[in-house]
Amino acid sequence: MYETPIKMLKEESLDAVIIATPTQMHTEHVELASERNVPMLLEKPIALSLYEADKIVSAVRQSQVKFQLGFNRRFDIGYSKAKKMIAKGRIGKAILVKTCARDPQPPPEEYIRRSGGIFVDECIHDIDIALWFMNSEVEQVWATGTTLVYPQFAKYGDFDNAVAVLRFRNGGLGVVEGSRTSRYGYDLRTEVLGDQGAVHVDNLRKESMELWRQQGATKQPCPWFIERFAEAYRSEIQGFCDYVSKGGKSPVSVEEGRAALQVALAARESAEKKRAITIHHEMKTKPS
Repeated sequence: MYETPIKMLKEESLDAVIIATPTQMHTEHVELASERNVPMLLEKPIALSLYEADKIVSAVRQSQVKFQLGFNRRFDIGYSKAKKMIAKGRIGKAILVKTCARDPQPPPEEYIRRSGGIFVDECIHDIDIALWFMNSEVEQVWATGTTLVYPQFAKYGDFDNAVAVLRFRNGGLGVVEGSRTSRYGYDLRTEVLGDQGAVHVDNLRKESMELWRQQGATKQPCPWFIERFAEAYRSEIQGFCDYVSKGGKSPVSVEEGRAALQVALAARESAEKKRAITIHHEMKTKPS
């Protein structure tokens, strides 16, 4: 038992670490692990600002330490199958990605205060999946949000419901919906439309990927979402262990974590300023 991470890193010979501390502490802890070349799995989001994210990117690059970001949906059976279908051209050219993430209840108010907002906290998973499926950077974001059910969100400049529209560099489009007011239950859906078909993933089945084509639709009935994402988390940890022990490419790179955060921050800025935000992909060298 150690009082501080630095004491643990100094006194123990560690094979790897999982960093699941509050997001505002990520930069410090990644830099500590990088200095000692300890492989790390960092929980999402990578940081709360691009400046802090870029400090993490620099630390990882300079140390060449093994680094994986914690986007667990990539390890889910349904999402990974959908990715393979898209990569194989089964739906043709990907044109539009739509995601929906609805939570049945809000997080505690103290968490809302330091979460970074609905786009950075909740929608970051959907943004990462949109980037992963479309295989393209986002060049412009238009977003809006509202608070209609839980006033504590407005107290911190946040929303209990929000939508972001993405324009990708390859011409594709995206729609990301986030909600904290889904009192009927947890609701999670993703669909990618191509010029030859579509793929759909939801939270009703363990292997929830569906393929829609002219010949018809395929569905795979499986258990409820709790079991499905439990398996995804196990696969994520196994992927990290394999990466640490066998090497190769990071399952989710530090650059991918930064890319998702940049889109989330652009969405938050768009909702605040009520206008479209163009994304510039240069590194941040000083706080904004």
